Amino acid sequence: MAYKFHYDKEDDILYIVNALKKVKESVEFSEDIVLDLDSEGKVIGVELFYASEFFDLFNKEIDKEFLMNLSFAGLEYKDYRNVWYVLLVLKSGNKEISQALPPLRKSEYVSPLIASCE
Repeated sequence: MAYKFHYDKEDDILYIVNALKKVKESVEFSEDIVLDLDSEGKVIGVELFYASEFFDLFNKEIDKEFLMNLSFAGLEYKDYRNVWYVLLVLKSGNKEISQALPPLRKSEYVSPLIASCE
């Protein structure tokens, strides 16, 4: 698949999105994680705030320098029992790292439209 990606080193934000799909909705799961969904509700993108700090919790190899030198970033996802499982694939220099995000429960997400009606 073709992915677009950008790392903003000043604000420490990593954005990855499938370049062939159109984002229909963005889902904010926490202060640090936003998922982009297509019209079928499939995960096609992710935005990570404080990315180097976030990755530092799981993998010390993914630091700001690694992120600044990305040559490829993509994602894989599975939808199982009301949970999204997202795996980020990152390549920088001669190193490729696959890093899973924590499981994200769909039930924890409330659409802003639904929330405004409650």
